[in-house]
Amino acid sequence: MRFAPILLALVTLVSTGLGGTAAIRLRDRLHLLLGFSSGAVLAVALFDILPEVFAFPHGASYMPITALGFLAFFGLERYTAMHRAREHPHLAEAHEAELGAMSAAGLAFHSFLDGVAIGVGFQMSAAIGLLIALGIIAHDFSDGLNTVTVVLAHGNSHRHAVFWLIIDMLTPVLGAASTLMFDLRGVLPFLLAFFAGSFLYIGASDLLPEAQEHDSPVVGIATLIGMLAIYLITGFLRG
Repeated sequence: MRFAPILLALVTLVSTGLGGTAAIRLRDRLHLLLGFSSGAVLAVALFDILPEVFAFPHGASYMPITALGFLAFFGLERYTAMHRAREHPHLAEAHEAELGAMSAAGLAFHSFLDGVAIGVGFQMSAAIGLLIALGIIAHDFSDGLNTVTVVLAHGNSHRHAVFWLIIDMLTPVLGAASTLMFDLRGVLPFLLAFFAGSFLYIGASDLLPEAQEHDSPVVGIATLIGMLAIYLITGFLRG
């Protein structure tokens, strides 16, 4: 079990790669995948991470850390201008190619934290680590999609997009591996609360709005299926 975080981080590598490939080759089904991913990510925060935080003594006192996690990822997304690149691709020529690289670097740092979250979860328990990994695997598809999209939107070549996609694929593995060097159990409540906030932001403010850009009632069904799947898996693992 010691190397389980790294093994699951390797699965996120595949998920990120598929998202990047889809950004280049597949567009008509992305809204369904993003809807499912948003439901899964939200469910991991609501049905797994937050209940674990509240299980600690004085669990409610960690909620400001959850808010901090939400705001930290909001700030990271604003700084890297990910939404601006996605929503206004016709402005690509108005931005330097370096901005695309900086945005991709921000996404790679986000992915590194995903790997850390997996490792932190496994330091708590195998069940929590597995559920966090499932949520991350679900939303890393969108990370790969965003990385390729933001690099191309700023006038970079497909070769540069593939380069940054590979970086984004590797960083969760590095993040998970870094947790093998440190015993973080003393700060687990703070870290879990922080990642709960980040998952809430990613699911509600990033993935779901992207999915809803496609005017289809099926998006809501896909989101519900994603939440239900994680809810059932959570109940099974805890049972």
